[in-house]
Amino acid sequence: MNGKNLRLKRIISPVDGRTVIFPLDHGVSRGPIEGLERIERAIETGIRAGADALVLHKGMMRWLEAFPGPVPGVIMHLSASTSMGPSFYHKVLVGGVEEAVRRGADAVSVHINLGDPMEPEMLRDLGRVGYSCCDWQVPLLVMAYVSANRRPLSCGPDIAHSARLAAELGADIIKIPFPEDYDLLATLTAGLPVPVVMAGGAPPGKTAQLLQRVQKSMEAGVRGIAAGRSIFQHSNPAAVLAAIRAIVHEGAPAEKFADL
Repeated sequence: MNGKNLRLKRIISPVDGRTVIFPLDHGVSRGPIEGLERIERAIETGIRAGADALVLHKGMMRWLEAFPGPVPGVIMHLSASTSMGPSFYHKVLVGGVEEAVRRGADAVSVHINLGDPMEPEMLRDLGRVGYSCCDWQVPLLVMAYVSANRRPLSCGPDIAHSARLAAELGADIIKIPFPEDYDLLATLTAGLPVPVVMAGGAPPGKTAQLLQRVQKSMEAGVRGIAAGRSIFQHSNPAAVLAAIRAIVHEGAPAEKFADL
């Protein structure tokens, strides 16, 4: 039996091969920002509105123990930096794969920022986590980004490079920012052996833009969405998450949710 494949079924629907991931790991990097002042409420929204998986730091997984019912897949985030520190784009490891298994996680995630001066250290850490994931049969989500110190985050060729690197180094799921080019997105996803999920990107107040982007990205070969702030900072986060789920899993048109 392949334990990694079994765990992936808790994150990616085995029915359609797609996923809606709700990242709630922002408290480490930016503190109790709007929408996450009471993270347990955001967690409950994610569960009740149908997220396939939640991304949480280890300490906040405690909230799941008190939830009275089934919970989605749990991805324990292993990377950290803060907006107060001298090197925000340098992510360091604050946990390990064995620890994630002991705490009950179904997968782990690592964030890398290519182009940062500390890129070599982040790649070394990714390699170590990937080795442990293979050893423990735990899926690895790699958040593959490009440091804003290098050029804008939406630079298509750099995003394609970061996604390719994540696949080459053993990612089971790859999260990327929107590259602003659906043709490039289609080429990128077709050339990778593992699912690609796209970050939400659109800020609150531009929900129609977000949902259109979700629909077109799915048509371009993306296998899911990993949206956080564009959901939990919305005035009706449950409705936005439910709309994303309907587009991803049911093929609903974005126009159906024009009133959000």
